[in-house]
This record gives sequence, structure tokens and C-alpha cells, in this order.
Amino acid sequence: MSNKTDSEIIQRLSNIYRIDFQRFAADCLMIRPKNGGLIPFHFNSVQLDLLNKFYEQMQINGRVRFIVLKARQMGISTFIEALIYWWTVHHTGTKSLVLTHLDDATKELFEMTRRYNEKTPLPFKTSAKRDSVNELVFQGIDCAIKTATAGSKNVGHGSTIQCLHWSEVSRSNNQADMTAGVMQTVPSGEGSMIFLESTANGSGEYFHETWQAAIRGESEFIPVFYPWTAMEEYRTDSAGFEFSKEEREYQQLYGIDDEQLAWRQAKMRQFKGSPEEKLALFQEQYPITPEEAFRSSGNSFISKKAVAEARKATLEPYGAIVCGVDPAAGGKDSTAIVIRQGCKVLKAWRFKHPDLMAVVGRCVDVLHEYKIDMMFIDAVGLGLGIHARLVELGYQDRVVDVKASRRADEPDAYVNKRAEMWDRMAQWFDAGADIPDNDIFESDLLSLSAEYDSSRRLKMQSKKELAHSPDLADALSFTFAMNYVMPKSEQPEEYEGLRKAPTYGGSMLNGNI
Repeated sequence: MSNKTDSEIIQRLSNIYRIDFQRFAADCLMIRPKNGGLIPFHFNSVQLDLLNKFYEQMQINGRVRFIVLKARQMGISTFIEALIYWWTVHHTGTKSLVLTHLDDATKELFEMTRRYNEKTPLPFKTSAKRDSVNELVFQGIDCAIKTATAGSKNVGHGSTIQCLHWSEVSRSNNQADMTAGVMQTVPSGEGSMIFLESTANGSGEYFHETWQAAIRGESEFIPVFYPWTAMEEYRTDSAGFEFSKEEREYQQLYGIDDEQLAWRQAKMRQFKGSPEEKLALFQEQYPITPEEAFRSSGNSFISKKAVAEARKATLEPYGAIVCGVDPAAGGKDSTAIVIRQGCKVLKAWRFKHPDLMAVVGRCVDVLHEYKIDMMFIDAVGLGLGIHARLVELGYQDRVVDVKASRRADEPDAYVNKRAEMWDRMAQWFDAGADIPDNDIFESDLLSLSAEYDSSRRLKMQSKKELAHSPDLADALSFTFAMNYVMPKSEQPEEYEGLRKAPTYGGSMLNGNI
């Protein structure tokens, strides 16, 4: 074979490697598997899925902003390190930074990057002009990859970074300082990327709050969740395994097979502690839903199991059609509208629109389109005006103003109306419910804890203690403001007696959670 032909082959492959990361990884990169040695980097099912999401975002936006919540040992860090290495050496002038939560992890990820570079076949390797203990600076292309341990707000200051990978965010120190520092060094232009990836570490810290904002569409980050069941290799021969009632219920709820259930049981045997402690640890490290990950050790008032079952339920509605409205005047909160008929939530919406008349128009749309028997409105702030306007329009027999601070129907059992409505909602879930299969809804429902005061009255956690208002959950709770609402079919006056809906422009039916 002539030198010219060899050069043509090398050039052709170089052109392929520049645009095809999967081919580049398989042909040029070596990884260290769990059982030792070195093997070519072939992607697993989770890595392939994240690659497709990466390409999609690059095509749509020209940049990537991902927050990745995952189970353990899925190879996400290995994949992102390889992706950033590939992107850096193929794009002149790219500076990349990798952050981890511990010095040992920082060293491990840098050794991984160095191995990628060292094992790349010579014709396709970009030589490093400087190889220090935590940085590779590449020859002739003004590119570099640096690793550092998160914890100092000065990390990354004084430089512009195009690619950032922050690994195990939830376990990093000084997360707020890091956000104010290094996160601000990444420009918003094309070709830039930020990956925040982590297992969960409880609720209330930066990673959890950023995840919550992402699933609500309140930040630039796209949420990506990988349950442990996404890993095809997380399964074990089930011969010889005996499964408890709890395990069979778990299996039925999430649709897993016996081999996956056997793997779960075997993994939990490796943990130390009581059965409850083992379960909590498994849920945190190997979650099957995002809320299970963050709430594994939490004490949410609404049953996590009941909510998970409600997301999968397909129940038939019955009885009166009631609607809860939780208006928001702006800021981080959203206006939420939830329609319930008996055991089933028929529809739920979240939207940001602080204009009073626009929200009134949407409420009117809902009243007529769904033939609502009773609409309960949070009559605080914006809600006062919404209720007053609906009464003015002639809906006084179909709308009720609700104030959470009011006296409960059973004042000896509840501190206020809010606690009473939430307790009725909790009992509704325990009896078997059907809600939209939606992460935001579940997050809202599981966000509150409760306690009892000195008089043994139920008291809900203050919303001031939460990172966000549980808008959808509050709207659903308002549908329990009355113990019973008579369906229109049983009422003496015909529903058609309602005034014709005014025209406000736009339809509520275009909304989404």
C-alpha cells in the first residue's frame, strides 16, 4: 500500500472521527472496565441515550446544558470525560474544566483523560505540549483540559471555559460558591456545554434545587434521569431467589422482571444496617424515580408509594367535577389549575401569567369546557381579584374562595384549613387515586412534611422553608375544601343556566403541566 493511500485513509478516518463521537470512541479510546485491563470504549445503553440527547441539543440549540440524575456505576462520568476530550481536541481554542467532589476522584478522572490521549492511535492523536498533575495543554490548537476539586469559589476564575463537567455535584462542598464562580465562566454561545451530573444526596441542596428548577422549565438546564433499570446488565439469574410481598409489589408497580428483582435483592444484601436503612440506601444510590432518589430519607406527608401507584393507575372517574386554582402573581411560582372527578385527576396545568384578567379568562374556559360543578380558588393576593371577577361575571354558584389560614371544619384535629385539605388529599391517595404520570406533579405532592402541635392538631410544613411552591399539589388540595360537592346531574337547576363564556383570547386547553 502506497504512502499516498495511507494518507488518504488517515484523512478519511480523521474526517469521520471529527463528527462521529461513537466511532471515535470505539476506534481510539480505551477504558478500564470493572474487572480490570483495558478495552475499547463501546457505549452501554445509558451512554448511547445520552449521546443521542447531546446530538439533539447541539442540532437544536448549538450548545448543551444538562443536569443528569442517575443511579450509581452507569459510566456517565466516563462517557462525559470522553465526550469532552473528543470535543476539545477537535475544536481549536476550546478550554475545558472537570470538577469532582473529592481529590481522589479528581485524580481518577484526570488519569482517565490522560489515558484517552495516550492510547489514541498516533495518526489521530493530538500531542500535549504540557502534561501536569491536573492539566493537559494540546500542541498547536490552543486547547486544554483541566481538572480540579470543587469547593473553592475561585476555581476557574480568570479564564473562559467552553466545556464544564461537574461530577457528583450533590456531594461537593460550597456548591453555592461554585455556582457563583466557575459556572459564570462558561459563555452562552454555540459549542459551549455544561454537564452537571450526580447521584442524589437528600433534598434542599444546590443539585436538588437545580433539578427542581429544570423539570419546571425555570432554568436553562435540561433534566435527564436514568433509573437503575436503564442499565441492561443490572440483572441476575433469579433461580433460587424468594421474593417478599413488598418486592412483588415493587415489581408490579414498575414493570421489572424477575432477573432485575433478583439483582435488586442481591445488591441490597451488600448494604449494612437494618432492612429500612438498606432500602433507603438503595433508593438513594439506585433510584427508580427522581423523587425516590431525593426523598429516600425524607418524611413527606403524602405517601410516596401511593403517589407512585397513582401515576400508573387507570381508574374511571365518578361523581362531581371539581377544580382547584392556585394563582401566582409572578416570580418563581406558577399558576396551577387541577380538575378532579372522584378518584381521578382529569387535567392539570401550570403556567406563568400574572395578569389577573388572563387567569380569569382561563378559569372561565375551564368552567365551561369541563362543566365544572365547583371551582375552589386560593383567595390570597391575585386570587382575591380572580374570585371577585368570576362572581361579578355571574359564577357565584360555581366558585368558592378558599383561604388556607382559615379555621378548619374540624378545628380540634387541624391547625388550619390547609392542614385539613392536605390530610383529606392524603387519605384520597391512600384509598387509590389516578393522577398524571408527571415528575413535577409528584415532586409537588412529596414536598411537604407535617407535624402535630401541643394540642395534637395536624400542622403542615411552612412553604417558606421550601425552595419552590408546590403549586400543583396545592391546587389539587383545594378540591378537598368541601367534604362533598353535589354533581350537576343531582342539582335542581340546569348547568346551562351559567352565563355564556366571555371571550378572552386563547384557550385553556392549550396548556400543559
